Amino acid sequence: MPYSLSYGGVFIDCKEVIANYWNFRSSTYKNGINGFDEEERAVWKQIFENSLASGKRLKVLDVGTGTGFLALLFAEMGHEVSGIDLSEGMLEKARHNADNMGLEISLFHGDAENLPFEDCSFDLVVNKYLLWTLQEPASAVREWKRVLKPGGMIFAIDGNWFDPRPDRYIKRMLYGLAERFAKKNQYNLIFKKSYDPIRNSLPLYEKISPKNISFLFSETGLMNTEISPLLEVQKFQRNRHSFSRRIFENNSIFLISGQKN
Repeated sequence: MPYSLSYGGVFIDCKEVIANYWNFRSSTYKNGINGFDEEERAVWKQIFENSLASGKRLKVLDVGTGTGFLALLFAEMGHEVSGIDLSEGMLEKARHNADNMGLEISLFHGDAENLPFEDCSFDLVVNKYLLWTLQEPASAVREWKRVLKPGGMIFAIDGNWFDPRPDRYIKRMLYGLAERFAKKNQYNLIFKKSYDPIRNSLPLYEKISPKNISFLFSETGLMNTEISPLLEVQKFQRNRHSFSRRIFENNSIFLISGQKN
């Protein structure tokens, strides 16, 4: 799949569009309900501690690290962590967050679909809310598998953000109207302006689901695929959502893991 396309006769570089949008969002984006809220981080830590062998220090790669939410969480847990992102603005925010938290992580500017790391470099590859925004998700997963050591794991976290089914679409529309009426979520229109021209080039944009990611993992040769609905995280987040979001939003997040044979 090419990295560029024509939209209304205008040549568009998809990677540049994505990087520019997240550069713009980097100053205000919160990866989580309250960004780096300690209670929310504790919920996530418990999930990962239950999924990993205890007592072993891992080499972890956070792909599409953004503001460093996962990278810093795993660093807090005692692991050696690297993060990579297409957005320089997000990387700057991650550096700032690392300094504020007194944590050390290695950060790299690069592409999730073409990693600048050697084969068999990491024990664990993680990402959060990334797969839906990739042009070549299968190529990305193969890259993540390449840099894993034998027996290493991939943890992919995502949600059904743009489910096209009519009931889900109507709820999203109502939520958007409620937020606009309350003069919240002013980034919605900017997001649409950025992503609408390229959405058809993103295979998982409207098809992100546990079933489709599980198939993707199996197709790329990952073994022992498991799905977690992240019920503890969803419960925590619902309790802190705005009233309109609790009523109208119907996104459900999930974690899918797979292992390199």
